[in-house]
Amino acid sequence: MIQGMLRPLIFKTLITNFGLTFLGLVNSVLLSRWLGPAGRGEIAAAMLWPTMLVYLSSMGLIMATMYFAALPQSRPDSLFANSTLLGVAQGILAAVIGFTILPWVLRSQTSEVVSAGRLFLLVVPIALITQYGVSILQGRLRISSFNWLRMILPSGYLTGTVILAITGRLSLFSIILLHLFLHSVALIWTLVALSRAGVKLSLKPDTDLAKEMLKYGGKVHVGNISGSLNLSLDQVLMAAWLPPAALGLYVAAVSSAGLSQVFSQAVQMVATPSITQRETATERASVLQGIFRSYWLVSFLITVVIGALLPVAIPLVFGASFKDAIWPAEVLLAGAFFLGAQVVLAGGAQALGNPWLGSKAQIGALIVTLVLLYVLLPRLGIMGAAIATAAAYLTQLMIVVYGLRYTHGIPMTSLFRIKPTDLSSALNIFELIRGSRKRLVSDQS
Repeated sequence: MIQGMLRPLIFKTLITNFGLTFLGLVNSVLLSRWLGPAGRGEIAAAMLWPTMLVYLSSMGLIMATMYFAALPQSRPDSLFANSTLLGVAQGILAAVIGFTILPWVLRSQTSEVVSAGRLFLLVVPIALITQYGVSILQGRLRISSFNWLRMILPSGYLTGTVILAITGRLSLFSIILLHLFLHSVALIWTLVALSRAGVKLSLKPDTDLAKEMLKYGGKVHVGNISGSLNLSLDQVLMAAWLPPAALGLYVAAVSSAGLSQVFSQAVQMVATPSITQRETATERASVLQGIFRSYWLVSFLITVVIGALLPVAIPLVFGASFKDAIWPAEVLLAGAFFLGAQVVLAGGAQALGNPWLGSKAQIGALIVTLVLLYVLLPRLGIMGAAIATAAAYLTQLMIVVYGLRYTHGIPMTSLFRIKPTDLSSALNIFELIRGSRKRLVSDQS
């Protein structure tokens, strides 16, 4: 039965996301305490642009690869060949561009930070190929492998950071080299997982499929660019305009507010490929509505609990010097609540074959981000950045909700209404996919 088969997949992903968030938070806390706001800000600045370039150069192929891998008639061997060859070309081009622009976009940072950022650009092609391979596994619902591979970077990062600190070698460049090593390990194990899943690791491209991937991915990519800017533009401008200490405080606020995203990501990661496998648009829309109603209620409760804990948790966990991050974190938490809802609904729209809806929402949000950052960041500092980010996420949600009603006939009331049955279902996340009846692909994990 579909319901019984998807429950453990969501559960595994939820637990993994909690683990990823916990490892990331612990590592952020340790680096903040050991290096202080300035040192933590230098690491964030050096890694910011190479990380952004991974997604900016992907041409939407991360989502496109997952989507085509989830279709009943998918061709994973051809998907691997196409995505790998494209990843190499995209990565090299992005690294060259990044090497040229880093001195300008990091002009308020030291020469050491710029050099470290240039070195970290080597990660771009490695990360792209890895992401495409992981997307094939996600689309085929090989969730165990998908989740295990996602644990390599954060667990290795925490372990490596502790070792570097114990040996007295914790520095900006040692952190960059550690990340390059871990990304290489992740790529190797991704190839192993694909081979074990029966995917032939050939490099023989399928041009017709590549055209379909690029067409679908192009619609997603517009949103990826806008989304990456929405997620990182505040930190990009801080790295250019504000001292490292301000960026360090903001990173702590973002990390704290990001705890609420664990739930939405788990739901979206499993729901999107499973909805894609449904035979009719009507069935897909019905499953999406059931998922979101219960998600919305649980997410609200999670947000309230985290918001109550932040004033105590941030100074206790990060240190007294980070107390100025409390109120920006509260504002970002509200934004994360809106963002999580948008993530689930946009994933549903992609499963309905409409990747452009999420992109339109990202474009609208980017306009809001640009205007509000220009007005608020010089006047309010990191609080202004937090307000701009939260407003942008609310804009995204409103656009997606309207698009689902206008394009797919899904009314707002069917998404946000609260009934006794929804309250009961919300108490158990695994009731989200009740009523699904299509058999999963035979090779799911």
